[in-house]
Amino acid sequence: MAILFKKRDLEQYTSSLAAYMPGGTLFASKSIFDSNFRKLLRGLAGELFRANGLLKDYSEDLIPDTTIRFIEEWESAVGIPDSCFVTEGFTLDERRTNILIKLASMTIQTAEEFEELAALFGLSATVLGGTNAAVSPPITPIKTARFTIVVQFVPETTFTYTFPILFGSDIINFMECVFKRIKPANCDIRFDAV
Repeated sequence: MAILFKKRDLEQYTSSLAAYMPGGTLFASKSIFDSNFRKLLRGLAGELFRANGLLKDYSEDLIPDTTIRFIEEWESAVGIPDSCFVTEGFTLDERRTNILIKLASMTIQTAEEFEELAALFGLSATVLGGTNAAVSPPITPIKTARFTIVVQFVPETTFTYTFPILFGSDIINFMECVFKRIKPANCDIRFDAV
């Protein structure tokens, strides 16, 4: 994450304010450490220091994977809760991960992106078109197979993240729910465990 607001100390803010003052004998004391004018600038710099700290905290809290204050706003923006995602019973970190999964699923277009999303669930998946998949029973006719997405997955022993605290069929059902929601409208989706 890029640092939007660098943390500086009070003297750096004071020097910054002094740099904006015009030159000449009237403002010569702007650079003298114990002068009254420098003390005035230091007092003004204290507010800049405080405001910059608040802006830094705010900018870090806007990011969905670090947010604390805006968790409800992020969930509302991405449409959580819905038929797949719930908010009750989840920790703050799990809710953040739900937001990231929901954001990631909004732009899914390729088989590789479906596979990367499955990795967020801790599953290794292979996503194929219906005409390329060897499934039992086979998808017939060919016209139907062209509009079928086949997801073949193998449950992994460890999760990529600490989320979700779901095991076995629960995690697979959760992933299937998300995949069904994000698939193209003109396609069917089929899940096969390997």
